[in-house]
Amino acid sequence: MSKWIAFAGMLAALVLTHAANAADKLVLQLHGPAQFEFAGYYAALWQGFYRAAGLDVDIKPGAAAGQPPIDPVREVTEGRAQFGTGSADLVIRTAQGLPLLLLAPVFQQSGAAVYYRTDGDFPSPGALAKAKLGRLPASDILDIELATALQAEGVDAGKLKSVLLEPGQAVAALADHSADAVIGSAWEIPWQAHEKNLLLNSFNPGDYRVEFYGDTLFTLQRLAKSEPATVRQFRAASLKGWEYALQHSNEIAARLVAELPPPPGIADAAGFARYQAEVAHDLARYPAIALGHSNPDRWERIEASMTRVGALLRTADTDNFVYDPDAEARRHTDTRAFIIIGATILAGIVVAAWLALRRRRPAGDAVAATDAVAATGPSPEKAAVAASPIPALPVADLNALISRLERAIRQRLPRRVGFRLSLLPELWRCRTEAPVLRRLVLDLTAAAMADLTDAGNIIVGTRNISFDEAGLAETPGARLGDFVRITIRDNGPGLTDDALDRVFSAAASPRPAAAIAADTMRSIGGFARVESAEGVGTAVHLYFPRVREKADEPAAVPAS
Repeated sequence: MSKWIAFAGMLAALVLTHAANAADKLVLQLHGPAQFEFAGYYAALWQGFYRAAGLDVDIKPGAAAGQPPIDPVREVTEGRAQFGTGSADLVIRTAQGLPLLLLAPVFQQSGAAVYYRTDGDFPSPGALAKAKLGRLPASDILDIELATALQAEGVDAGKLKSVLLEPGQAVAALADHSADAVIGSAWEIPWQAHEKNLLLNSFNPGDYRVEFYGDTLFTLQRLAKSEPATVRQFRAASLKGWEYALQHSNEIAARLVAELPPPPGIADAAGFARYQAEVAHDLARYPAIALGHSNPDRWERIEASMTRVGALLRTADTDNFVYDPDAEARRHTDTRAFIIIGATILAGIVVAAWLALRRRRPAGDAVAATDAVAATGPSPEKAAVAASPIPALPVADLNALISRLERAIRQRLPRRVGFRLSLLPELWRCRTEAPVLRRLVLDLTAAAMADLTDAGNIIVGTRNISFDEAGLAETPGARLGDFVRITIRDNGPGLTDDALDRVFSAAASPRPAAAIAADTMRSIGGFARVESAEGVGTAVHLYFPRVREKADEPAAVPAS
């Protein structure tokens, strides 16, 4: 009887486990209706790639034209879905503070294009000055892509003859001549024009600025941290599905038409699916480029171009929102290396301790030395260090780190703003982490740019600075010792005395980036200062404690 009871208990446990797993179904929310634009995810489901990875996945299509929109970002952040798809607008949502993680751009090109009738002649952004230009709402990613191309070519968008269009009305506007050219997507505009017997030409805005990525798979950063295996397996299975869909396009296109509702307003669903399969091949650039390939530098350039047209008010950190599929393998390698290095250091400590014991001075001398230290007390320098401990951060070469940021800074600045680096050649070493420095410098240069209403200049420089007792009296807020200083200087309007007094106030600062920088510098053992004068400009100084390479190296002479 006891055996039967045990068996029944085990069976009940299996049933409960199955029920729990069923409740843990993963939801993928698409940003558009079920069509070949999302064929890879359906292929991963139909071919069993998700199931083979141990994942139970439900795919929810987005809204069709004319229906209430479904926001994948909101679905994911509010917990109704674990994964979603979107376009380059995901960068904007991340910069707004949402903790998104971009897992894989399926398409290396967005598909955005400017379309015009063959009786027109608008083959470039500059030519649009002569056109009635059909534009979408400013928040639409297609219009943002257009704006970045116009800005890159020096075209003043405010002087164009623009016609505001609702999504889905582009072809109708071209057909009735209410617009000469429109911004639209390769996923639908050419096919819609084909069904209306309307002949169109087009040009790619990406030919005139950084090429935007197309549809991108995303999730939340916290899911990647709490369930890294799930995220890794879902990404891999999805890309495997896309590989199958691109290699078996006719099969997947036919199954999409047979098993899923046709996109509304499309007369020939099968022809539309085959057309989109060709678009998918073109935009994915597979197999020339690996599916899901993502370049953080390219994301930064996309972000910078959005910043220049005002679509972004602040930037996000690509180290946080762009997924690194090789990070786990590197962590394993780093762990093994840490263990080996740790064992070597430990062995060295043991040997050193043994040698020290053999050479130990007489106990009386040791006691006398201890009494002497207790009587005299620590030196002022040591007291200052004790009062302001420095975290165990890696030793850094600030010149090298800032030089690597130069391109990212220049891409974020409009052409009217001049920029240069002023780096001291023989800069001391200090302690900081590259991501921390990157965020500080980029945010402070963005704040400086925002103050330059007209043409101006921004300088980022480095210097060696020492403060002795006299220097402390002359420099309020300074600390005793040697520091490596970074200065972000602009020749903007400057701050009033009242604004300067509030600059480090988190709630009332005229430059919140400076207040954040001050908090960050305190956390790593340094400090920040701001100098400003009306009509002259503003300088934000960041002071990083120096790391001495030799214990007996004398203190340096302060630099001006």
